[in-house]
Amino acid sequence: MTDQHPVELILARGLATNLTTAVFLVDANGTLLFFNEPAGALLGVQFEEAGPMAADEWSARFTPTTPNGEPLPVAELPLALAMGGRAAHAPMRIQSATGEVRDIEVTAFPLAGRSGQTGALAIFWDRSG
Repeated sequence: MTDQHPVELILARGLATNLTTAVFLVDANGTLLFFNEPAGALLGVQFEEAGPMAADEWSARFTPTTPNGEPLPVAELPLALAMGGRAAHAPMRIQSATGEVRDIEVTAFPLAGRSGQTGALAIFWDRSG
């Protein structure tokens, strides 16, 4: 992440780096800017390997579904709802980069600065047991 991003996103990445809970950070367009090491452990790939991705790319790569395995459109993901300006929470299932299916809980909320909404942050954890 460079200095061209709003300061709120830079600070959010700094916070995410130091959390022991999985965190996924996107900009106002839904582009993945960062996920921390605990998220990498659940996703089966570290951010340094994956890099930034558009929303359609990261949603296709990690295949979010309902807990019953039904496809979950990007627009219905908690992170997408947060990008729309409201916090959201949901259980869901993802497939990691290594092919492992994980049941997770996701809570996402919008990030805003002086100029308006700058992105969203999702915190998630493994429910697989």
